[in-house]
Amino acid sequence: MAPANSALSRANSVLRAHRLPFRLRAGHNSRWVSVYENLPGRRVRERAVRGVACEDELAIEELCFRLVSEARKQPQAALDALLQADAAPTPSLQRSAPCWPEICEAVVRFQRGQGVNMNLAGPFKGKGYFCLLPKDVPATEADVRRFALHTSESLKARLEDAEEPLIPMATHRQGFRQKREVVSLLRRAGFGAIAPQALSEALRGMVNRKKQALLAAGESRRRIPSTEAIEQWLDLVMEEDPLWGWVFAMVATYGLRPHEVWHIAELPDAHGLIAIGVAARHIKVTKTGFRVALPLPAAWVERYGLGGANGERRLEELRGRYRPRFVNEDGQPYDPERDLVMRCDNNERLGAVCCHKLRSSDARSEFELQHKLHAWVETAPAQGKRKAQRRRERCVPYDLRHAYAIRARETTSWNYADVAAVMGHSPEVHRRTYLSEISGEQTKAAVVRRLLVGSSDAVVA
Repeated sequence: MAPANSALSRANSVLRAHRLPFRLRAGHNSRWVSVYENLPGRRVRERAVRGVACEDELAIEELCFRLVSEARKQPQAALDALLQADAAPTPSLQRSAPCWPEICEAVVRFQRGQGVNMNLAGPFKGKGYFCLLPKDVPATEADVRRFALHTSESLKARLEDAEEPLIPMATHRQGFRQKREVVSLLRRAGFGAIAPQALSEALRGMVNRKKQALLAAGESRRRIPSTEAIEQWLDLVMEEDPLWGWVFAMVATYGLRPHEVWHIAELPDAHGLIAIGVAARHIKVTKTGFRVALPLPAAWVERYGLGGANGERRLEELRGRYRPRFVNEDGQPYDPERDLVMRCDNNERLGAVCCHKLRSSDARSEFELQHKLHAWVETAPAQGKRKAQRRRERCVPYDLRHAYAIRARETTSWNYADVAAVMGHSPEVHRRTYLSEISGEQTKAAVVRRLLVGSSDAVVA
């Protein structure tokens, strides 16, 4: 069996996603790759492909792409016919690289076969950037690097006018993270030659350098509001817009990701517990699948009417106003009578709706809530000053989730691994990301709560 991250393993994942009966394996007592074809009756046909060496990752990726491309053109063709072009060995450097129209079609097909969010396939569809590149020129790593490092507007302007300057992408913004995911998608779809792992690592390093610079300057990466500030703000939002007051109360009380509000399966029970998603391995409508969440503080469940008839009415209204789009593994609308696998295809868009309600950068200002949530951010002392600077900034929905993690650490005796489980991520992510913003006062309160307060006063998880 090939290692999990080898070229053969990645190629087989692509073939599996396209539902082709072929698999690539290292040949027995041979340096060439073999193609196995699964036939009816549990029979297998094997063909060694001379010229494609087991250690030549580029050649393996090109072979995988050729199988996918030829199988679409000749669905009923036998393996020998599909590999006819490979009969004579050809050095991998002389093989023609695929052009962007072929790559775009293959990537969209691959992502649709995964049954996950199709937003990442946007640059490969319609008027996406890669669809606008020259159709008869082989794709290169430089094309992918240029896409990742510059804004979409300046890239399209450059295509129309070669004199237009390219504007660098801000590496700390969400858009840069999405571009990194597009590069990863290209590699997972079998095009590691133009989207190598080294490129992804370089892009990740740019984010890390930004993070290190912020930390060195004393900048807080998150605007964490206090529990009192959240409660006062929720009271005002409940009066302004009861539906969005209920939505943000759910996010704050249970530490939810914004899109998870749409996928609440069970509203608060007698103990305040809620269920998110569906408890089935083949159904994953949220980022990390099914889980149960705990309220903190529990008094907010009754204060904001999160359960009961009001909760059911608000959840139905939310789903009616912004509908989740469920698809099967082929990206087609989900049919419970026909399909086993179900995914939600527009979680990113649902989460963006929540973001625009709090702090809009590309939506109409009148779409925002009138009452804003703010938090104090402490920065490094200005030049010639001894005291740190504090400034008041507006929050985004994810800040409510981070505030939940810090509140759990500060006011309860829950083990942080248990908190990570109810929030839907690993203990390592919880410690490294969610507890990195905890202040000295909050750390002291957590120590007093966990070590000095009697067990009879501690909160039981």
